[in-house]
Amino acid sequence: FFFFFFFQAEDGIRDAQESRGLGDVYKRQVYNTSGQPTGLAFDPEAGSYIADMAHQAILSQGLVGLKAEKFEVIKDYEGTPLLGPNSLIINKDGNSLFFTDSGPFGHTTTANPRGSVFTVDLESCIIKPLIHELLAYPCGLALSPDEAALYVAETCKNRVLRLIQYPAGVFHSSTFFQFAGRLGPTALAIHYRNYVFVAHYDFPECSKDGVIVVISEKGELVAEIVIPEAPEITGLQFAASDGDVLYVTEKTHNCLYKLTVNIK
Repeated sequence: FFFFFFFQAEDGIRDAQESRGLGDVYKRQVYNTSGQPTGLAFDPEAGSYIADMAHQAILSQGLVGLKAEKFEVIKDYEGTPLLGPNSLIINKDGNSLFFTDSGPFGHTTTANPRGSVFTVDLESCIIKPLIHELLAYPCGLALSPDEAALYVAETCKNRVLRLIQYPAGVFHSSTFFQFAGRLGPTALAIHYRNYVFVAHYDFPECSKDGVIVVISEKGELVAEIVIPEAPEITGLQFAASDGDVLYVTEKTHNCLYKLTVNIK
């Protein structure tokens, strides 16, 4: 049913000038926010939006002449500063942005669940809370292929939430999947066949390996992918050019992994 093939650059991502001619993956800085960027999303016009924890804002990158400049799109809600945006996603039409507001790690916990999920109308820049100051470190976000469901990783409660809009403009949230063990989910990615891929994060002092959990659209556990010696998975993203290619970022070794997933 599932076939997994795993690839990794030999020792992480290299700077382009360090090429060895061995098919390495290279990195190049394209923009610096002078802050702490934690999330990135592109609209259909290739405009970029950045969640920045240090700036406590959603930023937009644009060109002024030939120079890239950053602009603050969202900094507060009803006059109250954001805690620190974490992850963000834009719908296919490019007119709605969703983001989690968690603050730095440890700022919103089970004892202090003040994290939120917001949506922004990008045409009017009106911000609306979907879940307001109730979450324990809300982190990753993902939209279902038909955009009927918004999934939220609530790390410190070790669960994934699902928000359904019904009727238009009214969102209902519930627990989609409750985990046990490890710290909690940090990143989400949706396969085009509607499987939810979840990065189940843990500290290296507690777990040796990393785990990506695959959940069906019915909330059933389908599979677990183990990534050796990489417990701190922080990001998941399916490639736009190939929906069976999953990119994975990991904190312990600062690595980028590439995973090919064949689902039949």
